[in-house]
Amino acid sequence: MKNLQNRQRGSTPELPPVFDRRLRERITLKIPVRILSCGLLMEKSDEAICTDLSEGGVALETAAELNVGEIVVVEFKLKGEATYRCHARLTYRMARRYGAYFLAT
Repeated sequence: MKNLQNRQRGSTPELPPVFDRRLRERITLKIPVRILSCGLLMEKSDEAICTDLSEGGVALETAAELNVGEIVVVEFKLKGEATYRCHARLTYRMARRYGAYFLAT
């Protein structure tokens, strides 16, 4: 009995490796963006910061109250460049951070 207890205490189970669920590589950045969404009676526009970006999605930080599952327009405007708009569905919220994936146009 004593040998079994010693063997159980000394052995730790091996955990499976952690896999990243992301399909595409993300780029960390901080650029201002505008989020266009539909309010109850009219369209609304909110300022946000894009914190990371990939071909398939984006992470945003904003003080705006947005609804997970909602489709929004994310507007990127860089100095001296044309404005780029894309539709995205909000997938999660953690405090001020939102995640979204881009919709095909």
